[in-house]
Amino acid sequence: MSKYDVIVVGLGAVGGAAAYHLARAGARVLGIDRFSPPHQHGSSHGDTRITRSAIGEGVEYSELALRSHALWREMEALTGDTLFLRNGCLTISGADAVVMHDVDDFFTNVAAAAQRFHIPTRTFDNAAAICTRYPQFAASPGDKAILDEEAGVLYVERCVAATLDLAAQSGAHVLRDTQVMQIEPSASGVEVATGDNQRFSAERVLIAAGAWLPGFVAGELSRHFTVTRQVLHWFEIKSNPERFRPENCPVFIWQLPRRGGIRSSIYGFPLEGDAANGLKVTHEESGPATDPDHVDRSVDPVAETMRTYRTYIEPFLPDLGPRSVRTATCLYTRVPRSRFIIDHDPRSERLLFASPCSGHGFKHSAALGEALAEQLTLGQTQHVDLSPFRLERLQEYLRAP
Repeated sequence: MSKYDVIVVGLGAVGGAAAYHLARAGARVLGIDRFSPPHQHGSSHGDTRITRSAIGEGVEYSELALRSHALWREMEALTGDTLFLRNGCLTISGADAVVMHDVDDFFTNVAAAAQRFHIPTRTFDNAAAICTRYPQFAASPGDKAILDEEAGVLYVERCVAATLDLAAQSGAHVLRDTQVMQIEPSASGVEVATGDNQRFSAERVLIAAGAWLPGFVAGELSRHFTVTRQVLHWFEIKSNPERFRPENCPVFIWQLPRRGGIRSSIYGFPLEGDAANGLKVTHEESGPATDPDHVDRSVDPVAETMRTYRTYIEPFLPDLGPRSVRTATCLYTRVPRSRFIIDHDPRSERLLFASPCSGHGFKHSAALGEALAEQLTLGQTQHVDLSPFRLERLQEYLRAP
């Protein structure tokens, strides 16, 4: 039986980054994924993800994002790939705005995080100021906005591929298209069995399996996770395509007003390449729960695409048309209050699991991978603090009124 220091189960954004930093630190590491990342089955695909520095979900996330930005730049230098486009993130909010990621004071937190971490920002105090600078957004009276100048776009498939390439170059053993069937901790180590009848042992195991993580952790933990299907849309640009070029259009999050059936925020990206590619912009779905092995990957052109356009796009982005150039589906692994959970499995201190998801995890993955590698090899983290994401902190949030 092959013996490793650490086995990483799941090689998406966080697992791949952890495997890289473990191998870089000299650990004997095996990474296993049931697919061949980067792939389109989980949560790390669809060309792009937003990265922010001033984090509305809570100021405790900002150090993760800032450290990740430094690591993306480091990986760009090592690989020669462009992973991170810094062009800012515009957060818009107004009267009676919908809640973003279960956080009532999301917009206020953005400003607080920017002040605490000295993140350069620009504020727009009214709709006229927003529309003068960004005429592509049909802001309403009472709207205000903050531009996080350290934010931008991450190219997700490139990021995942880069971390796995660097992991392999650093000595990690990577098994693709291999399904983990069982993880068995004992007093002397952990054994991992795969669907092709292989067995591996390690001192410790990191479970970073995304939407499949609930099936690997202790039963009393799995109840905290809900997997939901999300739809990504690329809508046609019918006028003024220059408004959506990266130099004119930051990534954006818009806490829309509660009216006309609106139940969630929208988020979007600048134009990639030719205007015929459409603009990636969509809203977040809240449910129902789905099985990651049997998720419906088809997108209904009327019930989903047209409803999204009429409700969430047409009133706010008038340069976009109803035609969908492209769609894709991905998975959120939601936790109450949109928290992350990173902790040891109750069954054994040898099992560490990481669910930094809830729809805002990718931007933090580089720093999380580094911190998890430090936790597994040194017993403590050196660059960021993971204590806000322990299970006990989630339970504190759930008990709060």
